[in-house]
Amino acid sequence: MSKKFISFLTFVLLTILVSLVLLFMRTQDSIYRAEDEAVKLISYDFKVENVNKFYWSTTDKTYFAVDFNDDKGQQHYAIITQEGGETNYYTKDEIITEDEATSIVLYDMQPDKIVQMRLAQINQEPIWEATIKNNNGTITYYIISAKDGTWIQTIENI
Repeated sequence: MSKKFISFLTFVLLTILVSLVLLFMRTQDSIYRAEDEAVKLISYDFKVENVNKFYWSTTDKTYFAVDFNDDKGQQHYAIITQEGGETNYYTKDEIITEDEATSIVLYDMQPDKIVQMRLAQINQEPIWEATIKNNNGTITYYIISAKDGTWIQTIENI
C-alpha cells in the first residue's frame, strides 16, 4: 500500500470518528438542556439542593421527571409535562422508589435484563416504566403504578 492511500484512509477514519463524537455530544446536549429546564421549573416551588436522577419518557405525552432533594434534605419527585410545563410533585412516601419498582418488575416478569427504569405519567397518574430486553432480542415495556406498584400495562414484542 502506498503512503498516500494510508494517509487517505487515516483521514477518512478520523473524519468518521470526529463525526460520531460530535453526534454523541449533540445528543447528550439535549438531555442536559432538558434536565436544566426541568430544574429551573422546579426551582419556582423548591430550592433544589441535589438532583439524584433525571428521567425522560414518552407515554401518552412526553415527560421529564426529576428525583431531587430540597434545601431541607427532603427527597421529592417532580414529573413535568414537556408541553406546557405542568408539574406534579410527590414525596418519597407518596410513590415507590426506583429500587422498589425494579424489585417488583424482577418479581413479576423475571426478565433477563432490565435496560432502564423511567418515571413518568399516564392519564395524570405517576408510573414506573421498565424497558426489558428479552432473550429473543425483542423489547417489552412493563408499566406499574408509582403509587403502589400494581400492574398497569405490558407492551410486548417490540
